[in-house]
Amino acid sequence: MARQLKKPAKPEEPDLLPAMGLFTILIPMLLSMTAFSKLAIVEINMPERSMMNMDNDTPPEPDQQALNLSLAITGDYLVIGARGGFQPNVYFKEMWTFRCKSDAQLITYAPEDVKSAVESGHGPKCKDGSEMDKDKYLYEIETIELWAINKESEEDPGRVIWAVYSSQSENVPDSAYVDGNNAFLAAPGEGPMGLTPPPMLKKPSAGAVLATIDPNSARTLKPDVAAKNIIYPLSAYDLIAKDLIQIHTQFIDLEDVDNIIIVANDDTQFDKIIQLMDRAKEAGFSKINLAKLGG
Repeated sequence: MARQLKKPAKPEEPDLLPAMGLFTILIPMLLSMTAFSKLAIVEINMPERSMMNMDNDTPPEPDQQALNLSLAITGDYLVIGARGGFQPNVYFKEMWTFRCKSDAQLITYAPEDVKSAVESGHGPKCKDGSEMDKDKYLYEIETIELWAINKESEEDPGRVIWAVYSSQSENVPDSAYVDGNNAFLAAPGEGPMGLTPPPMLKKPSAGAVLATIDPNSARTLKPDVAAKNIIYPLSAYDLIAKDLIQIHTQFIDLEDVDNIIIVANDDTQFDKIIQLMDRAKEAGFSKINLAKLGG
């Protein structure tokens, strides 16, 4: 007797209507909870160096109702531009501060010294004598510092400017002190590149009345605060921050007084841009835009 073969049963198609109904409810709900951000990138061309001086014979006519403030960072200086003119360049020497894993101590090197050591097969040295991994030392950078440089001319290599800072712990600078004329307690260093603190620069003693660049910050130094004060290279960020505070105060009545454009190259480390954005915000500029340095 021939054996009858049964045809396989036709699979039942899934009922998608319940799922479609669920998505019909979920999609509008998710869209209503989504926050959208608008990101804009502006490209601008900065003037040539020969045009970046305030003392031109025929400066451009400024817009009396606009500040048009910009802050540009290059490989070796910062410069503020506003109302058709530019302030003097703030030159700096870039330094890398590491926190070693071996002893948890901070140590600072110039980038060229680090790269030279790596090329010779060694990582940056820690205070305990150990070496960082020459292939992973970049991960141990805690901050990129910009030490302000005093230059007499374009060709002058300059000298590091030293200043008096308050410090909370670990010999790390906190706030730079200014005198009654809002000038930093600072002086150029001695020796090659001014890397030796100047003997004439003394730490203020307890009882002295000093302020920082922050408005209304004058105070009498208490003994415990005075004991922690340090002499450390003046940060170019602090120089720029003081100027930004003065500009925001002076032009407070202008319509765009809260606006600033930070201009940088493509290869500028993001740490530097963040530092400048923080200084601008602390100075009162609430509308910060980023632009690419063109030309």
